Amino acid sequence: MKARIGSFMEAFGMSEYPVLFRYADDLPKGTLFPPEGARTCLFALLAKTRTEGVPVALSPSHHGCPGGGYYLGFLDTPREGIEYFLSCGIPGKMEGERYIKTPELARARFAQVPVRPAPKRYGLFTRADMPHSADDPEVVVFFASPDLLAGLHFLASFDREGDAVIAPFSSACGAIVTLPLAEGARSDPRAVMGLFDLSARPYVERNLLTFAVPYGLFARMAGNIPESFLTTKTWGTIRRRIRG
Repeated sequence: MKARIGSFMEAFGMSEYPVLFRYADDLPKGTLFPPEGARTCLFALLAKTRTEGVPVALSPSHHGCPGGGYYLGFLDTPREGIEYFLSCGIPGKMEGERYIKTPELARARFAQVPVRPAPKRYGLFTRADMPHSADDPEVVVFFASPDLLAGLHFLASFDREGDAVIAPFSSACGAIVTLPLAEGARSDPRAVMGLFDLSARPYVERNLLTFAVPYGLFARMAGNIPESFLTTKTWGTIRRRIRG
């Protein structure tokens, strides 16, 4: 795993290590949880993982936002009346976000989300360069600028006939956990672009999206680096811009 991460860092000219996700029954020392009962966005916590290497975990009792608890498989539902919260609201009771036109459409979308119950006690996020990071994560998450995103997209697609990247309508946490896990179970897994979620975007830099890769696909991408465009002059120009 460390060698593969190193290959990516060098080939792409990356200065920020990706974040790894896995389910776990034991946690590294110093793991940060959302405060119990507090509505805390997962991406506010992941800022510490990205910049300081602090591991972050969610659990049934410490999941921050109900959406995070739901999409990581710790809650049966994200919140009561979610279909109204995402759409038109309920006059006098709940303000709607107006992300989806009607409650009926919101319910239909939720019926399609491939959430699976959490198989272990915690959902754990670690930075890839830290000693406590696992050698076999389930998902590798890049916080990517447009240039880096373009390179990751092309590398994922390098040895495929069909599309290797999807950009679905999703919550930000669903796009880095739920959907990549579902893709990892496919015979031809795809990477998932995310952070289109307007509620999560205030917690990240304005020029970033996520690119979440099931681990099997990540390993395949790493193996393709030596013979890919990443060795060309065209990429060299972009790589210098990424490095600043």
